[in-house]
Amino acid sequence: MKLKIYLGLFFIALFSGITSSWATHIRAGEIIAERISVQALTYRITVVGYTDTRSSVVFGPGRINFGDGREEQLNTQSDFSVVESLGNQIEKNTFVITHTFQGPGKYKIRFIEFNRNDLTLNMDNSVDTPFYVETEINIDPFFGVNNSPVLTIPPVDNGAVNVRYIHNPGAYDPDGDSLSYAMDVPKQAFERPVNNYRSPASPEFSPRQQDGTVPAFLRIDPIFGDLIWDAPGTAGQYNVAFRIIEWRKIDGKFVEIGYVVRDMQIIIENSNNRRPTLILPPDLCVEAGTLVKEIIQGQDPDGDPIKIEIFGEPIQINASPATYSPKNVFQPQPGIVNFSWQTVCNHVREREYDVRVRITDQPRSGPSLVDIQTWRIKVVGPPPVWDELEQKPGRTVELNWEPYACANSAQEMQVWRRINSDPYVPDSCETGIRAGYELVGITDMATFSFTDANGGEGLAPGNTYCYRLVAAYPEPRSGLSIVSEEICITIDVDVPIITNVSIEATDAQAGEIFVKWTPPYDIDKTQFPGPYTYELLRSTGFTGTQNRTSLGIMSDTLFTDKNLNTENLVYNYKVILLDNNIKIDTSSSASSVRLEPTIINEAIELKWTFNVPWNNQVAQYKHEVYRNRTDANASDEGTFVKIAEVDVTQNGFTYLDDGRFNGVKLKKEIEYCYYVVTKGSYNVAGLVYPLENKSQIVCAKPDDNRLPCPPVLKFEGPECAAYVAEQPCNSNTFEHELSWVPNFTGNCDDQLSGYRLYFTSEGEESEFTLVGQYSAIQLNATLTNLPTYRGCYYITAVDRSGNESQPSNVVCVENCPVYNLPNAFTPNNDGANDTFMAFDNPFDMCARFVTGVEIFIVNRWGAEVYRYNSLNSTENDIYIRWNGRDQNGNELPAGTYFYSGTVFFDVLDPAQQRRNLKGTIQLLR
Repeated sequence: MKLKIYLGLFFIALFSGITSSWATHIRAGEIIAERISVQALTYRITVVGYTDTRSSVVFGPGRINFGDGREEQLNTQSDFSVVESLGNQIEKNTFVITHTFQGPGKYKIRFIEFNRNDLTLNMDNSVDTPFYVETEINIDPFFGVNNSPVLTIPPVDNGAVNVRYIHNPGAYDPDGDSLSYAMDVPKQAFERPVNNYRSPASPEFSPRQQDGTVPAFLRIDPIFGDLIWDAPGTAGQYNVAFRIIEWRKIDGKFVEIGYVVRDMQIIIENSNNRRPTLILPPDLCVEAGTLVKEIIQGQDPDGDPIKIEIFGEPIQINASPATYSPKNVFQPQPGIVNFSWQTVCNHVREREYDVRVRITDQPRSGPSLVDIQTWRIKVVGPPPVWDELEQKPGRTVELNWEPYACANSAQEMQVWRRINSDPYVPDSCETGIRAGYELVGITDMATFSFTDANGGEGLAPGNTYCYRLVAAYPEPRSGLSIVSEEICITIDVDVPIITNVSIEATDAQAGEIFVKWTPPYDIDKTQFPGPYTYELLRSTGFTGTQNRTSLGIMSDTLFTDKNLNTENLVYNYKVILLDNNIKIDTSSSASSVRLEPTIINEAIELKWTFNVPWNNQVAQYKHEVYRNRTDANASDEGTFVKIAEVDVTQNGFTYLDDGRFNGVKLKKEIEYCYYVVTKGSYNVAGLVYPLENKSQIVCAKPDDNRLPCPPVLKFEGPECAAYVAEQPCNSNTFEHELSWVPNFTGNCDDQLSGYRLYFTSEGEESEFTLVGQYSAIQLNATLTNLPTYRGCYYITAVDRSGNESQPSNVVCVENCPVYNLPNAFTPNNDGANDTFMAFDNPFDMCARFVTGVEIFIVNRWGAEVYRYNSLNSTENDIYIRWNGRDQNGNELPAGTYFYSGTVFFDVLDPAQQRRNLKGTIQLLR
């Protein structure tokens, strides 16, 4: 019978028109969408309407449009309806209807009903204006489940003239997504604002703020959601609208995935009532498992009774919700409520929980006034707890920890490492790791150990390595735990450890490097009784085996390596331990120190680089910078004086010589020569510290005009895409052709002796390596048998005095990655197109410069049927090769499937190193 009355009213409103006394009822509303099925795209859609009880019109009927082309009349198929009195002549009407969407997509769910209540001041003819709200949801199988934000505080509060008005929707997102807030305009239909809408804060209605300043304003806090109108100037009713927008972090970026619009009415009355005030506890940060017990207080300046209510996600969540008492009662002021919340692991997340506290007074006459404040509670993961660590063969360390207290909620355990101890205690609410640590491993939560092999190189003997653990929580909630305590181990010196690689003479041909190492102090002499001998190996470069040379087998632990090009080259050394001429083990490598000047007008900046197994960044050991006297021979170290001691823990391995050490500015026409002495240590007793090592001597004039001008470099080809299109799919050798022209346009030295070509495969911000030296008459070069196409070059000119120009223009060439997936396959075992895989022919379609691919495939309902990650696969097969079966090996039915994933490319540009994969597959049988 009630349904017939609703339908009758609906048709009368549409076809006959109705009087304002029957239509003055809708004050506010919103739509909430909740997904209730994992297998099907079924949503419970709740339409909430706030009505004026002075009207005889019942909320509904109305039309709800699901945004997918289907529309229904609200009351014909609704599951249930609830009517709740909220006071202030307001009722909350809740209607629920279920709807199943046919597939992924972005849907605007819209509700419209006739009519708004009469006499709204900031729009024209409100009584004949439809009420309209909308909510947007994004159904995407690769985003995960998406529910719209939930609004917990109803818009029932009235305001007073010349008193600041505040409202907060008390919104939270059940998926843990981030929320923001933005003002909107009330609408009467889709994308159609109400007629002649004006802001309530316009001078027409609000001449000034509460404190008398101008202009008045109406705005919403984009983070906290406080809607503030400061201050109403005219009694009457007004409507405003705002959006609660939800954001989800996807691939490291926040993406808008939906919103809810609340359209609400504010009634302003004349009153002498004064606003009650709240006293909140300080914002909290607690470990999961902590019981939060706090008192919230309130008082009223007029002595009126007050009611304190608490809203927000902690009250609403299913897992261990918060409670407070007393509830929904007015108390003599000052009043209090007791808040209690037993936090659990499922509460951990990156963002704070917003507890919205509303205080309402009960004056003897006039409107009740409210204040709303936000109290924030952050719940963080407890720190992981170590069990033990142990050195294993191969200079590896096995780390073990106890099962994590919140293992069922966390996603991964991160293992962080640094050299030497930093026994800091994290500040309150500090999560994650501090700077100075390196991430060396990640495990799942069912794993309680990790072996640190230092990337296969083994850890350096004599060093102390210190570790910490951090638990990370899954998106969209995210969040990190408090860091674990530090645990350290010093690697046994069971092999020789190099202590010195010091340049004793700088020369292009007759250079000398002093190398020193220790015996294997901690070796098992029962197993390896000796006598020990040592083979010393030398290579060029900071690391690697380029131009490796054996310097012989010796019984001594020091050696001076002569006839080297210490002026232009870097050398690294390794020591092989021999027991009765049988190889036992090898030391870590250690390089010489390379000093590079950068010429600045009236100053020279020095930077030194090395790759050594000991720690050269120790606070108590300052590196020393030496400069020769300007009237002395640059090759004579006896003429050098110390000009600086550098705290490299604060300043890095750099020093700017601008004459500050003696107050005398550098002169442009004078050549200054330098070397540095690095100072470091192992964490091994018995050695003399600091370990001191010299760089080569380098000279420069602080005058840009006296250097050669940089040449102009040009890449001649071949072009990547054209080159690889002619090569077989498994081809992995490339070539580059370069040319350059000298540049004599500036006031620079035009007497050149040659050119130096530098290369890096890692991008122009990385370190370049010298790859070729050419005479002054050679103006081109071809580099062949390159393992990859990508890379960057620059070239310098060198004058007859050995002064090197600034780098030329940097020329970068990029790999041209290719990765193509088909849109259909037929897994019928006929030998043709049996698997869903990346193209491997023809040449222009086959995969190129791909380092890995991860993909997961879902059916039309978003249920996962297949997942693959080549980076975790033993064969690292980037082609996928899905056979149309689910994870249990069962054949899947023919139909449309959706895939999403990432393909990782070997390219210089970080923005292009990964590409999202997303599309559909037709499985045909």
